[in-house]
Amino acid sequence: MARPSIRTEDIINEILERVSTGETLTSICQDFHMPTLRALLKWCVRDNVLDDRMHRARIRGTLIQADEAVDAQRAVINGSIAKDDPKRLQAIVTAANNMGHQANAKLSKIDNRYKDKQEVSHTGPMVIGWQTDDVEEKKEEEVNYTH
Repeated sequence: MARPSIRTEDIINEILERVSTGETLTSICQDFHMPTLRALLKWCVRDNVLDDRMHRARIRGTLIQADEAVDAQRAVINGSIAKDDPKRLQAIVTAANNMGHQANAKLSKIDNRYKDKQEVSHTGPMVIGWQTDDVEEKKEEEVNYTH
């Protein structure tokens, strides 16, 4: 049986709050009382205001994810995580490092949304190719010296 995808302000607010705290849309939309990911994306496509609110929430959530990655690394460094298996500690640091890089990569792509579009145009004559006159003259000079 399909889940209901009735849009209410309470559902929207819950989604935005959860995304803002770093939870992923895929995990949120797995909850039975939430719309499917497909339904949520359709809502965003049809409603520019909701799409902008979701965009800002995702930026905040991504910043939270980056902070969590730093917190995990610092916890290992200052010993607040139990000093157990060194391989486990290394795995925690590596995973946190990857999470931080992913968050930064997402932010760099998200921020492109509002960049000005640029167009480059060329007016005037344009020559595309190689100028080979000098090369041919040098070859002729070399032939003349060898004879």
